[in-house]
Amino acid sequence: MLILSAEKSLQQPPCVVQRLRNINATILGRRTRSPLALPFALSFENNIQGQTLNLGETVILQDEINRFLTALRRRGITVTAIHNHWLFDNPRLMYMHWEKVDNPFTFAEESFEAALEAGLF
Repeated sequence: MLILSAEKSLQQPPCVVQRLRNINATILGRRTRSPLALPFALSFENNIQGQTLNLGETVILQDEINRFLTALRRRGITVTAIHNHWLFDNPRLMYMHWEKVDNPFTFAEESFEAALEAGLF
């Protein structure tokens, strides 16, 4: 998917694309580049007349949360969760989830534009 400069990670529905964030992070004192720790991921499924269920998840630093949340909401995208995944991480890694039923290309463009606006990439 060219919008994200990402790779499609699944061959069957749902379609998932993922790009890793460039965050120098450790978990339990060990450096991580795991896609479980550093994702910016989007999924698209249940296409009905060009509209899909679109879901997003990203790792996010605490000082990025308000900027990204605002940028998503400005585009009519619903933020559904902000939480942590790991213990003993450094810096503190948080995760944000968002959703919208829309054209999948529009959702991908708007999600990535919001990420750029918020300084995630």
